[in-house]
Amino acid sequence: MRVRPFFWCLLTLTCISVLLLAILHRPHVPAKLQVHVDRHTLIAGGMTSLNLQLTDPQGIPVERAEVLPSAYMTNMDMQASTHTVNALGSGKYAVKLHLDMAGPWAIVIQTQAEGFAPQKQILYVEVT
Repeated sequence: MRVRPFFWCLLTLTCISVLLLAILHRPHVPAKLQVHVDRHTLIAGGMTSLNLQLTDPQGIPVERAEVLPSAYMTNMDMQASTHTVNALGSGKYAVKLHLDMAGPWAIVIQTQAEGFAPQKQILYVEVT
């Protein structure tokens, strides 16, 4: 029984395709995002402070992540006017948001780091 050259080429092409897919496909690993809100800074018209800790599943800090904070009032159409993000090192980030009015706010923290799945966490707080 003789196998035709076409089938040998097809088998070779299939093997190369599978190997390339295994080399090039890198699944995103979930990261662990912990957020701590400083309750003393939840004051209308002031800067609210958040401390973030971003780690991989083994607890190793994730450096150079992109942190995108935003905040909006849940009972009316108002968003936080300004925000700042500072990388502190060892997977820690300091976020400051300016919340203009008293009332219920939703603070949305989105993080993205190379090789990790994007994270999104929403915190509901009451500003006095």
